[in-house]
Amino acid sequence: MNLGRLTVPQRISAVAMLVVALAAFLPWVSLFGISAIGLEGDGVITLVLALAGLFTLALTSGLVGPARRPGRAANIALLVMAGVTALIGLVDMNGAAAIGLYLTLFAGIAWTVGAIWQLVAPQQATTLI
Repeated sequence: MNLGRLTVPQRISAVAMLVVALAAFLPWVSLFGISAIGLEGDGVITLVLALAGLFTLALTSGLVGPARRPGRAANIALLVMAGVTALIGLVDMNGAAAIGLYLTLFAGIAWTVGAIWQLVAPQQATTLI
């Protein structure tokens, strides 16, 4: 696994995806000392999206195997997954929100920013090291 092959936007997206995956296991709602983790609700969706995003990024960026450049379709797919994740975090936000939901929202926004940046960035030639 060669992390040096990832561009800055891809690194931002990868870290955000890891945070989204972690946040699914944390409390999303806490009220009067009773809490519910993300996996008891929409956290399942965000966890699946984060894992699918990591898998897509790893395969299309050359993180494993030979060096590659992700195609436009892969970048658009990552952007859609990021947008859905951020939207879930925003829609689920309420007065009883806990740390997992905040992390999901902010990491979803960061993932969206990284995905947009990667999509609009000029395609750089990859170096084979």
